[in-house]
Amino acid sequence: MDTAMQRERLTEIFDHVVRDITQREAGIVLHSSQTQLEGELCTVYTTFDKGYHTSLSLCAEKSMFVRLTRRMMEKEGVTSREVELFAKEFFNVLCGHVATQLYQITKVPARFHVPAFCQGRYMPENHLPHIVLTYSSDENESAQLIHHALTANGGGLLGQSEQKEGAAL
Repeated sequence: MDTAMQRERLTEIFDHVVRDITQREAGIVLHSSQTQLEGELCTVYTTFDKGYHTSLSLCAEKSMFVRLTRRMMEKEGVTSREVELFAKEFFNVLCGHVATQLYQITKVPARFHVPAFCQGRYMPENHLPHIVLTYSSDENESAQLIHHALTANGGGLLGQSEQKEGAAL
């Protein structure tokens, strides 16, 4: 499979999983968008290893993470700590589905770290954005799912033939 096809297929997997899990777990409908992320942002992220050496993050307006938490907890009043915990749990589920989809295609098991949460945007060291999917929710909140590819010594993205261990993403 050539590099362009791999990127296209990976984009399809990410898009399907993020939309499906967000709607199923929180009842939030996401639509593709070109909207810029503005306002108070939060990011939930993780690193994949043992099979893949890459990172995935979901950066969204804080209001979307608050709404996600309210829907998952089925209560209106939520604390900042609950928003952080539920965002991480939601992302854990999302990444589990990504790992499952990747395994079905590549037969390479993927392991990822426990998701982390931060205020603002997050960009992992030695990684560059490889795939960026931008969404607008059914209540006009903006979000981006970003696949961060490992860089080679601060250079370009690692290509399929350059990566020594695991599968290339």
